Amino acid sequence: MTRRAPNTSFLAGLCLASFLASFLAWSGAFAARASAQEQPLVFAQPVFDAFEAPYFPAAIVPCDFDLDGNVDLVVPGRDPDGRLFTMRGLGDGRFAIAQTLVAEGFIDFACVADMNGDSREDIVAMWRGDLPRLVVYKALASGAFEPVAEVLSPLARDPQGLAVADFDGDGDVDIAALAYVGAEAEIFANDGKGAVSRVSRVQMGRFLGGLAYPRVVQAGDIDGDGDADLVAVEVGGSRIAVMRNEGGRFARAVEYRGPQIGNERPGMSSLVLADIDGDRDLDAVTPALLLEGAQKIVAFVNDGSGGFASRLVGEGPPLGYAFSVLIADFDGDGDADSAAGAALPGLVTVGRRTGAAFSFTLDGLLPFGQLIRDMRAIDVDGDCDLDIVGVDGPARAVFTCINNTPQAGCGGGVAAKRAATPQREVAAPPAREPAPGDFNADGVRDASDVAVWLSGLSRSAAEGEPVRAKEGRQP
Repeated sequence: MTRRAPNTSFLAGLCLASFLASFLAWSGAFAARASAQEQPLVFAQPVFDAFEAPYFPAAIVPCDFDLDGNVDLVVPGRDPDGRLFTMRGLGDGRFAIAQTLVAEGFIDFACVADMNGDSREDIVAMWRGDLPRLVVYKALASGAFEPVAEVLSPLARDPQGLAVADFDGDGDVDIAALAYVGAEAEIFANDGKGAVSRVSRVQMGRFLGGLAYPRVVQAGDIDGDGDADLVAVEVGGSRIAVMRNEGGRFARAVEYRGPQIGNERPGMSSLVLADIDGDRDLDAVTPALLLEGAQKIVAFVNDGSGGFASRLVGEGPPLGYAFSVLIADFDGDGDADSAAGAALPGLVTVGRRTGAAFSFTLDGLLPFGQLIRDMRAIDVDGDCDLDIVGVDGPARAVFTCINNTPQAGCGGGVAAKRAATPQREVAAPPAREPAPGDFNADGVRDASDVAVWLSGLSRSAAEGEPVRAKEGRQP
């Protein structure tokens, strides 16, 4: 029996009364908490810089490529016209297109790194499509990039996550690339001059039943031995995969499943590494997408040697589907606060660390668009605090939420901040759509399927026409 893909019209199945009731209940609780707490996190409403159709931004990569002191961006995306954009930071939270680069396939992720030892940050990217390829856009002395990329290597089918680090300890930057369909990490060694060769493949998704679909990978020293290991999130399996570095090659992936939350096993679509408990090792934090009720975020707690069996659950967006997450010190008090991005509706929720290692008070709800695909904590306006910059794919926009929180750091004492932009009334966004089909082929329809569907959401070349997800694979 053929299952029908979800109706992606954002007007289908609206339940306005239910949404307003949920929002008013949450906003009343938020007001009570805010009045009882000191120094809440305060962010201005998002400002945005939009791309023309059909560009669908997928992620952001910060880098001051013109060396003017303002953070610039590389914005990988899905574009039938074959483009990759860089954006120049204007110093006030806004960005303008700086350069249009040529791409021969969709680009979901990119990194910046000095690949050839000339002390300039190049752009490393992966072209999806019929002939997936690992490529580099070389940096020029002018602060621009060569508009046509150099192909470094062919890749396995449907490349997704990308990480760069010196994996073999020889002083240059190596590359790890995820194969979404093949569920493996391909490791490439750099010869020091920018040429790479594949040295190993690490298989993931060894659990029984279903498709792993690894989407995001991060590099970091998780076991304290001084080299860069890899941690990936498996969207289809609701797991993280830990790959330890053993002298430039990686051990077999060890997988840790997300916790049961209520009656659900949450979907997990993105990943950050951060020290959430102050013990000086890297923990893994993911969004926890749930079909019912408020969303959560999950910390896989590092035991100090690279094991992640212990898990903590924290507050996430009160509405929508949790899709992206940030861990950063937004108020300068030395501990890790949180931000989580949601889909349907697109929301950014900021949480102030209170008490225990993964306990957050939600201090803000910033509505924007439809799907918060990626976020970074960056000081874009030079005022000594961390702002939130991200992308909304269906809205075709980069957005910035300026941090107006009084800071405990920044030169000692509490720094006076400009008046915060008042919270505007929230127009009722669409209610959640029905859960899609069994996209990870594990025999059940659950939150993991929604996470797989959202990670593949794209648009066709026709402006405003959604691409319907296909059963069992990413569009």
